[in-house]
This record gives sequence, C-alpha cells and structure tokens, in this order.
Amino acid sequence: MEELSMAAASHQQAGADTAALDLAVAVSAYNEAAHLRDCLRALAVAGRGLRMDVTVVVNGSTDRSAEVATAAMRETGLRGRVCQIAYADKSNAFNQYVYRLRVAAPVHVFVDAYATVAPDALSLLLQALRNAPLAHAAAAVPSSGRSARHLRDQMLEVPSIHGSLFAMRDAFLDRIAGQNVRLPLNFYRGDGLISSLVLHDLDAQSGDWQHQWMVVEPRATWTAPTLRLWRWRDARRQLRRLVQQARGRLQWHPVKGAIYQGGFAAMPPQADQATLDWLQAIPASHNPRWWRDPFATLAVRRMRALPPAPPEQDLLPRVVARFTQ
Repeated sequence: MEELSMAAASHQQAGADTAALDLAVAVSAYNEAAHLRDCLRALAVAGRGLRMDVTVVVNGSTDRSAEVATAAMRETGLRGRVCQIAYADKSNAFNQYVYRLRVAAPVHVFVDAYATVAPDALSLLLQALRNAPLAHAAAAVPSSGRSARHLRDQMLEVPSIHGSLFAMRDAFLDRIAGQNVRLPLNFYRGDGLISSLVLHDLDAQSGDWQHQWMVVEPRATWTAPTLRLWRWRDARRQLRRLVQQARGRLQWHPVKGAIYQGGFAAMPPQADQATLDWLQAIPASHNPRWWRDPFATLAVRRMRALPPAPPEQDLLPRVVARFTQ
C-alpha cells in the first residue's frame, strides 16, 4: 500500500488530465461491504457524460469494504482510487480528503457508501452551483425513509447539509485548508458542523448564518437501505445510531463554545476529550442520568472507555488500488 505524502495536500495529480475534471467524488465507507457495490454502480450511472474522479475512503472497516470497493471500481470502469485508514472516524476521513486526498476539480461531491444516488443527482448538484454563484455548497435531499419528507422540508426552509450526498466548491475547501480548519476527531455531528462552516462563510464570530452560501436542490436525491428492526444486525445499527446521536448532542457544547470564542480553527482536536472536560466543569446535577437520557449516559460511558488518541500513522490514508481510464 502507498502512503500519501504531504505534497498531496495541494491537490495530488491523478493523471495528466486531472485539471479537466467536472467533479471529484469522495465516498466514505465504514463496514459498508454490503452496499458499496450498489453505491459505486449508481455513481457510474450518475457520472455518465461527466469527467469524474472517485476516491473511496475506507475508514476503520473490519469487513471486506476495501476488497468490494476495488472490485466495484474495476467493474464499473470508474476512474480514481481506493484508500484505507486504520482509524474508524468519518470526521478524520473528511479531514484527510481535504488535506491529502483531494484531486484538482472545481467541485467535490461527498457520498456515504450506503447511499444510492439518483441518476441525475450529480448533474443537478453541479447545475445548482452554476445557478447560485455565491453558494459554497449544494445539498441533496433524501428520497427514502419515514422521515425523508420532513427532513427535505426542513432543509428547504433552513439550508443544511445531509452527509449522505452534498457538493462543495474546491475554492471553499481551499479556504478551509488555508485556515487550518479540521473537524474534531470522533465528532458525530459532522453534517451540522460542515453546514456551519458554509453558512458562516468560515467566520462564526461575525454574525448569524447567511443562507446565500448554500443551495438545497430538492430534485437531487438518494436512497438508503431501510432498517428492519426485527433483524439483529439492523437493530444493533439503530442502537449505535441512537447512542451516536446522543454523543453528538453532548459534543456540540464544547465544540460550539470553542468556535464562538476563537473561530473554527480553534475547535478542539478531539471531541470526546473536550466533552469529558466540559462535563467535569459543569455541575454534576447536569450530567446525563439513566432516567433522563439513557442514550447520552451510555455515550458518556463509551467516551470514558475509549483509549488515548490514536497514533498519527493510524489517521493517515493509504492507497490500496488505483484506476485510470
């Protein structure tokens, strides 16, 4: 496997015609071997007629995600690469893409590996950015699940990003890197934090969110597998999601405080440790209790049981396969 050098932070060259791309796609995968093939097949269809490069970031997976991604990239003829990161953390995967894995393209689309994008979703996101020249990002909306319609209405009323499918201009990612902004490790509410980066125009201290910096395209959609809670695998996944959501609610307190005091570059490097420090500083009566918030209580227990920060080499991506056209 090939470890990427720091030179990759300023747009690694993935072929002679990289600069001629219409868009680059980052697919984030954690134990998504069951869905990666469908995800990449859908991207291949959505990318027809577009000059596209795909980076699959397999972070901390213990299943066959890297092997499935490699086979699917070869099968679909997609151009790009499959990378592995030892540490399981989507926030770190986003940081590594911005600073090390990003290729030269005007627009970058971020996709969760369990999502199946609609055939016209990518072209609609590109068009949305063309029609909104001030916007730094374009968000797609879900089209499956019980809460899909409610979430879509919320996103249209108050622009926000859903991490399963959104696009960002390369120029804005350049500004993120230029200001040395990184998402905190193990931060669960990454979608909301990225929305805040965009809607604050990277300046949280100057005022409220400005909707002009983001456009929501309701015709750009994706579907996701429906959880069947009578199946043990799905029930376990839903329980993990509930605990993670509670973890994110707690993490937001210290992260938000750091942002509004010192700006986005002042965010703590590790969200869990910042949260434990915050909980220790507030009255014990305000700490989560089983009878008030059982999922938050479980989240705190898990945060306290976590090992120390991972070594740097476990956070870095390694290329396991490359694909050219």
